[in-house]
Order: sequence, then structure tokens, then C-alpha cells
Amino acid sequence: MRVSGLRFRCVLSLILIALVQSGARLHAQSVAALIQSLRDKAVAVRADAVETLAKEAQTTGGKQRVRPAFNALLNSLGDPVESVRKQALRALSTISERGDLPLLWTTLKDSNPNRRASAATILGILGDKRSAEPLLRAIRDHEPEVRAAAMEALGSIGDPRLAEMALPLLGDQNPRVRLKTVMALGNLREPKSAPNLIPLLKDGDPAVRRSAAVSLARIGNKTVVPALLEIMEANRPQDSFGIKFYAAYALGALGEKKAVPTLIKGLKDQDESVRVAAANALGLMNQTSAVPYLMEALFEKKSVLLRWTAAQALGNLRDRRAVPKLIKGLKDSNEDVREQSAKALGKIGDKSAVDSLIEVFKDDDEAIPKAAVLALGRIGDKRALPAVKKLLSHRDATVRAAAEDVVKMLERNR
Repeated sequence: MRVSGLRFRCVLSLILIALVQSGARLHAQSVAALIQSLRDKAVAVRADAVETLAKEAQTTGGKQRVRPAFNALLNSLGDPVESVRKQALRALSTISERGDLPLLWTTLKDSNPNRRASAATILGILGDKRSAEPLLRAIRDHEPEVRAAAMEALGSIGDPRLAEMALPLLGDQNPRVRLKTVMALGNLREPKSAPNLIPLLKDGDPAVRRSAAVSLARIGNKTVVPALLEIMEANRPQDSFGIKFYAAYALGALGEKKAVPTLIKGLKDQDESVRVAAANALGLMNQTSAVPYLMEALFEKKSVLLRWTAAQALGNLRDRRAVPKLIKGLKDSNEDVREQSAKALGKIGDKSAVDSLIEVFKDDDEAIPKAAVLALGRIGDKRALPAVKKLLSHRDATVRAAAEDVVKMLERNR
């Protein structure tokens, strides 16, 4: 029976892959045959050839690396099929060295935009500051994927010139370019960049809005707080972009105490996501003036997520005033709120919660007794020891393991 051409080529590729995986070195003729396969019409043949060349180049490595294999992989960055391009990119990201920088800089000028973008990505992974200059030129490329890749690479390298040169790209028509620009500025953490990110909280792309808030938090420039407060306090009956949510997140991460009154108001916002973000922010800010309002939020019937976040925030604040409310939270109708209430009680560490935590050992949801026993371990009251020992025969393995750890802990404290 005659074997079809495609099947023959696939079988040949598999044989070559097996040889490389076995540690065998390929002869120059075999490498040449694989390079020839990169021009095959069949995607499977090209993909197999890329994989085998990658293994060969990685196996030989360093000065002994087969240069034709490396160059062939570089050429495959322009393959018309995305899966082949990605495979070549993964391979080159692993085997590229600083000695390859000049070739990669040249590839940034290649006529194929996929090769240009991939070269920028590899340069970012290598992280050599000498690549900043060619990458700064690449952020002006006419293809958006190249601009985005170059911006991401510069964010990894951290060239200070990026703080000024990146600003025009915050208004780029392509959302991916805007996203990578926002992320790069966040990585750079240049305080002067922060005000320029405020408008991106209103971006039409949710990933850009989210990254703008994260980058504002990473930069840590509190001069943007008034602008964030203005967003929070504005009347936005139809806040379709969730601007207030991201503003609340950034305020919490920045930790500016003058934002506390506005965030407390946010606990009553008509938008559930804003209420949740406000509760989370207050829990990060170490401002105990928020405790009474978070205790109230712990019992909002309409929002499980707000109750859960309020319990978490109260645990973070570690204020003993919250203990009675969190004990009630152990009986919430939602298992996640019960679990988080137990964890919060453990963080606060008040011994008055011991009996209530033991009581929830009989909860049907295994996560609750586990959280309760770990909380008792943090509280460290040896009165809990007999009850904890009973959990050593619990039906759930994770509860048994937690109980075992806590028994050892409490016995050491006797």
C-alpha cells in the first residue's frame, strides 16, 4: 500500500522528534530536511518541524547550538498559521540568548508584522536594557500588534524614557495597545504617569479600565486621590463602565485615609459592585472608623458578595467590636459567608468566639469546620482541644488534616 505524501512527511517528523527526545543529535542533513519542512503546505508537518528544531536547538545550546535551526525558527515567526507562530515563539523564548540581540533588533524591522511583534516579545523576556532603543522605535510601528508587543517588552525592561514616550499610546485606537501601555506604566511606577491614567478608568474596554486601576495602585501617587474621589462622589445612575468600582479599588490600594468617608458612602451605592469594592477598600486601609459600617454591611440581605467582603474586611481590620456580628455571620444562609466569618474570627483572635466556632463543626459544608478549626488554632485557646480532637475522625480529609495540625499546635501551648 502506498503511503500518501502528507502521511509520509508526518511520520518522518515524528521519527525525528523521537530521535531528539531520546537525546540523539541530528545530522546536518536531518536539520536541513526539517527546515525544508517549514515550507510544507501541511500545517501539521510545519508544526512538527518547529517542535523538533526547537528541541534540537535547545539540546545543543550555547555556542554549539545549530545556527540554521535557530534562524529557521526565527523565520517561522512569520508563519501564516497562528499555532505554528506561537510554537516557534515559545521555542525561541526559551533558547534565545543575549548574543542573539542584534539579530532580534534587525527582526524588529522585518517586513512581516508577526515576526516584528514576536521579536519584541522575546526581547522583553531577555530583559536587556540595550534593547530599549530599538523597542522605543517599535512603539511607533504602524501595526498595532507590534506596538503592543514592544510596549509590553519595554514595561519588562523598565526604561525611564517610557514614562514620557508612552503617553500618546494611551489614546491609541487599538485597545490592546492601550492595555499594554497602561500595564507598562504601572510596571515603571513613575509618579508623574499617574494623572494620565485617570481617564483610562473610563475606557471602553474593561481590561483597560481594570489595568488602569491596578497601575494607579502600583504607582502609588496619592496626588490622584482627589480625582478618584470625584469619580466616587459623582452621580452615575447608569455607570455602565463600572468606573466607580475601579476608583474604589484604587483608593483602597493607595490607602489615603481621607478617602474613608467617601468609601463608607460607597457601601450604600445602588450598584452592588461599587458596594463590594468599597467594603474591600475599607478592609485594606486599616481605618477602624469603618468598622460599624462594615458590620452593618455584613447583614445586607440583597448581596451575598457584599456580606462575604464585609466579613473579610472586618477580619483584616482585626477590631474586637466586630466579634459578636461575625459570630452571627457563622449562621448566615450562605456557606461562603459562614466560612469567611470563621476566618475573620481567627484573624481577630478573640477567645469569646471559641464556643461559637466549635458549634459550627457540625456544619454540613466541609469548608466551614475546616475554617473554624484553623481559626481556633490562630486563637490558641486550649479549651478547644477536646472538640478539635473529635474532628480527627471527620468524614472529610481536609478537615482531618487541619484538625491534626491544630491539635499539635494546642498541645504545644498546654
